[in-house]
Amino acid sequence: MRKFTLGAIATTAVLLAGCGGQSGQSNGPSGGGTAATIANPTDFALAADAKILDAKPFNQTVTVKENGGSALAQGSGTYNGHTVIAQSTGSVADVKAWLAKEEGSPPAGYAYMSGSANPRAVATAAKYGVTFAVFKGDKKGAIVAVIDSKLAHEKLGFLLDLVDKYRMVPESMRGQIDQEVKKRAGMSVTEALDPSAPIGMTVEALKAVNGSDNPAIVIIDAAKQ
Repeated sequence: MRKFTLGAIATTAVLLAGCGGQSGQSNGPSGGGTAATIANPTDFALAADAKILDAKPFNQTVTVKENGGSALAQGSGTYNGHTVIAQSTGSVADVKAWLAKEEGSPPAGYAYMSGSANPRAVATAAKYGVTFAVFKGDKKGAIVAVIDSKLAHEKLGFLLDLVDKYRMVPESMRGQIDQEVKKRAGMSVTEALDPSAPIGMTVEALKAVNGSDNPAIVIIDAAKQ
């Protein structure tokens, strides 16, 4: 993985020359709050040992694709709702067991959508340490992802700095960067930035956990407008 990581960064560094500097963007809680003080605005109750690192509104126009795109069950469109990033002190197996319970007994108004309907997306996410479940309600859709932070960081860590720099370059340069990264990683930076897709959710979670190997949880519940 090191050879790929250095190669990707070296290639994009040339394209990003002149952007320089640090973004200074913080993806963690603001205002000096702690995990214990952040409320969970979603319909899904977290595992007992999970602490919320970030909670914010979700407002996004998403495109549902067979592989790599948004997993929101209501289909392509504009969604408004909430997103929560949390971290568990338990093992990955413990958090997956919690997710399995959510699948078997989802919150009122939701039905679990079996991953067998989209095996390619499930397999792609699994390569990066992501296990996710999709839920559909009468008015809302939801995604709950469990992330093996250690494995995900090994596979996707190179993107953490790259995505912030990518946002700084002119749109005319982004296509070339996307093509180069997709050749090496199997996904473009644009795809990795989709916050409603399992990989995009994972990149955001890795930034929030700040190097910790403890498993992460990401929940999005949102209504299609």
